[in-house]
This record gives sequence, structure tokens and C-alpha cells, in this order.
Amino acid sequence: MQKTDHIIELAGYEKEDLTVCLGCKICASVCTVNDLSISTSPQELLQTLFLGKDIAADNPLVQYCTGCYRCTHACPWDIRVPEIVRALRDELATGSPFEKAFKGSVAIWGRVYEPYVLLKAVPFLIKEGYLKHMNRWIEYMGIHLPHKVKKINLSDSPSDLNGSRGRKDRAL
Repeated sequence: MQKTDHIIELAGYEKEDLTVCLGCKICASVCTVNDLSISTSPQELLQTLFLGKDIAADNPLVQYCTGCYRCTHACPWDIRVPEIVRALRDELATGSPFEKAFKGSVAIWGRVYEPYVLLKAVPFLIKEGYLKHMNRWIEYMGIHLPHKVKKINLSDSPSDLNGSRGRKDRAL
């Protein structure tokens, strides 16, 4: 049994705040989950919470919400549905491996440390077949294998090492 009032509080709302939802379903028309051809409505999720009913972990919004806030920007009352979904995920203890790694990284270092997130998500990436994209992700995150270090001739004078000779040549 979920405590719907607790979920609403985790999202930073009070139960009465959800009464402003007009039922216009503009949120559903812009929802990225519906782009996956899954029929869902953030408005129905809000209504279910307001009525105090339980929401299952297999609810499409709980499973697939990307947290893009498109629904919030479209809502006439700016209801932050992704924050409610995040609170639901916390309450239901359902979260993607990336979400868990992200939160773990913030808890340890106070910020997102990409190598940690990547290492925590590797089992999921292997299991789901995403390993073929690993090179692009590593490149994107700025993790590089060590490069060859240019050999420095130690017989050169210190002024040659810091490039002062090159600057004089350019000045002439």
C-alpha cells in the first residue's frame, strides 16, 4: 500500500495542489512516452494520486518517463509531473541502473562522476546489447585512453622547453 500523500509531499506538492489540473490532457499530447506509441496520460496519473489509489510499478509513466518536463511546460498550471514520477519511483524502489548510479555518484562525490556512472551501468549495458555504443559514450564523456607523450630532449635549454624561442621568431 502506497502512501499517496507521502509521494505528493516528496514531489514538493500538497494534495490540494493537484486539484488545479483541468483535465485538458495537453500534457499527454506532448509526452515523450506517447512518442513510443504507448498510450498514457500524466493527467490520469495525477488523478489516481489525488484519489489515493495505488499506482503499479508497470505504469508506463513510471517505467519510461524521461523527465524532459515537456508536460510541465505545456501545462497551464505548470504541474511538475516528472518530479511526481521521480517520487513514485523512489517509493516503489524502481529506478533504472543509470538513475541509481547517478544518485550514488552524487551521494559519494557531491556531483556526477561519469566513470563511476558508466562502471555501475556496465552490467545493464552488456545485458541489453548497448555495448556497441560504448566507444561513442566514452568519447562523449571525455574519457580518453592515455596519449603518447611527446619526447622532450633534455639537452635543450629551459627556454626552449617553454617555447620562448618560438615567440621571438614570431615577433620578428
